[in-house]
Amino acid sequence: MARQLALHPGAKVVAVLLVATVVLLVRSPFGLLATAGLVALAAARTPGATRAFTLLVTRLRWVFLFIILLHGWFTPGESLVPGGGAFWPSRSGLTHGLELVIVVMLMAAMVAVLVQATPVSDLAAGVAWVLAPLARLGLPVGRFSQLLAWTLDRVEPVQQEASRVRDALRMRIRSDSGVIGRLRLEAGTARAVLRRAREAADRNAEALYLRQAGQVRQLGALQGPDFLLVAGALLWAGLLIWLGAVRGG
Repeated sequence: MARQLALHPGAKVVAVLLVATVVLLVRSPFGLLATAGLVALAAARTPGATRAFTLLVTRLRWVFLFIILLHGWFTPGESLVPGGGAFWPSRSGLTHGLELVIVVMLMAAMVAVLVQATPVSDLAAGVAWVLAPLARLGLPVGRFSQLLAWTLDRVEPVQQEASRVRDALRMRIRSDSGVIGRLRLEAGTARAVLRRAREAADRNAEALYLRQAGQVRQLGALQGPDFLLVAGALLWAGLLIWLGAVRGG
């Protein structure tokens, strides 16, 4: 089996930030499509990334609906249905809303790939490496990175806990309860998970983790492959900007 190339965590974070920022600011259709293909290829080569992306998108479904409603019905322009009036969304509003939904999905996919391809300790070190210049201003960069690592380390256990609580509560609620039953189920799940989170906080779990983890490890300088990764992200960002300029022209 070929040995996987180990890249600098800071280079990974920088590459994702560059592409995500340009994708957010420049939304040309071809650029979004090309970026989606590139991210899909990276997700296919990263174990667990597709599942993590699916979970993220599932949890963002109401955000997507809100974006479509907000842009579609509150953006002036030609109605989707001629003569439909204010009851129908505008074409331009739906277009902008769909673009923003695609952008958010792309960002979720990039985050899923980054998190799944990078161990928690390395990701915390990469974030600290990127934010290191801010430490000169007195900002607690190291502590922020440790808290980030602790948060990422607790995501999966919290999801599993919520799933167990939801299954237990579902047995106590009739299957034909409809929307009201579903709201009761989710509210009960949230209360139970928050109560257990408070109990964990009372046991000072966060402070215990920070003491055990120690300081975020210091990363060395970028190597040849790391520069290639950052250079590739810069080139891709430049391509997206050019495509946006061509579209605007």
